[in-house]
Amino acid sequence: MISPRIPLRRCIPAGLAAVSLLILCSCTEDQTQGTGIGTVQKKPARPAQKPRPDSYKKGYKTENPQQIISPYPPHNLIDISKNPKTGEPFRKGDFAKDPSNGQIFRIP
Repeated sequence: MISPRIPLRRCIPAGLAAVSLLILCSCTEDQTQGTGIGTVQKKPARPAQKPRPDSYKKGYKTENPQQIISPYPPHNLIDISKNPKTGEPFRKGDFAKDPSNGQIFRIP
């Protein structure tokens, strides 16, 4: 069986295209060093800005000092008798998180 002959001028560009695709596909975004072909340099990440403490809404007091009402819909009644992280009760000015929607608010 005789294989067909492909002119050399058609083989070289096709081979170069295949190699360049392999190089581009093997690069990832976490490669930040080097100046070779196919390297991707990421921009430096800006530090996340923390919200100011006075920008959070305050919860609403109830008759029971161990419970407050969330300022975010659906305005759940939240038990503040024990902070899950410290085990101590929440104090005035502490931050709490509404478990139903994940919003943070201040204890009044």
